[in-house]
Amino acid sequence: MKKILIIILTLLPLLTGCSSWEDFSLVHSPDIEQGNIITPEMVALLEPGMSKRQVRFALGSPMLIDVFHQQRWDYLFSVKRRNEPMEIKRYSLYFDGDRLARFGGEIEPATDIDSSQEKKELLVSVPDYDGDLGILERLWYSLGFGKDD
Repeated sequence: MKKILIIILTLLPLLTGCSSWEDFSLVHSPDIEQGNIITPEMVALLEPGMSKRQVRFALGSPMLIDVFHQQRWDYLFSVKRRNEPMEIKRYSLYFDGDRLARFGGEIEPATDIDSSQEKKELLVSVPDYDGDLGILERLWYSLGFGKDD
């Protein structure tokens, strides 16, 4: 019995498609994401001269605003995936007063985005109630409740 158990445990990673014991785990470990998620499309929206309010609308509130450097906003994002080293991305914005002076970091802006793209609306037609009774209403009336005589 012990030999069969050892053979099964040895072959289990190969049968499940895992290349090694590090990839094989019976316990689920989710990806851990922390910080501000900044996408290339969001970075493409930034322009010098934007107000702090406009930047906050485009990127969200910054992760860090240094007490000693309040004219710099730092956005940090980290991801820890199973069996991979932690990935950390940084993006910094520098202001001159209330206006965005410069920005940069490890995320490149998207080049294929059209800023003048119009939002499309989806119109849905909802049919009017045609008087058919639902299952519970039919049951209720079949039991003799709710009838107006």
